[in-house]
Amino acid sequence: MAAATVAASFVAPGIASADPITGSLDIGSSILGGIFGSTGSGGGGGGNQGAPTVQSCNAQTKSGGAGVTTTRYLMGRTGPMSFNLVYHTENIPDRIVVTYQGRTVGDTGYVGDNINEGQGTLRVRVPSGNDSSVVVQVTGPNDTEWHYTLYCP
Repeated sequence: MAAATVAASFVAPGIASADPITGSLDIGSSILGGIFGSTGSGGGGGGNQGAPTVQSCNAQTKSGGAGVTTTRYLMGRTGPMSFNLVYHTENIPDRIVVTYQGRTVGDTGYVGDNINEGQGTLRVRVPSGNDSSVVVQVTGPNDTEWHYTLYCP
């Protein structure tokens, strides 16, 4: 019979929380409320709280709602590598940041508005390293809608 390991953490509302198993970080919508003027949840209900945070490349990720949605992608290899992230941030500005081993390797800046929906492809070049995953964080305000696909190298 295998022994189970249980990790517990206690976090006050509005404080960043880290998942000790996946290494994902969820800042949540309450911190962004001060930036965007509201703390309510929109879209998918406020960041990626309770949603899966690890997936394989070649998968589409859809809006996690207001706040920061963080997803770790299993790339199947270590750096160096290059891949495309194809995004659509609809009509409310969102920012997509890709990190590898704690360093930013891609950043869309805030993209998307009522006139020009934020659509594009971010070509990401990952340097040499020993990690076989990258982390994508999407930051968005209330009622945000976005989706992107991170393609395997």
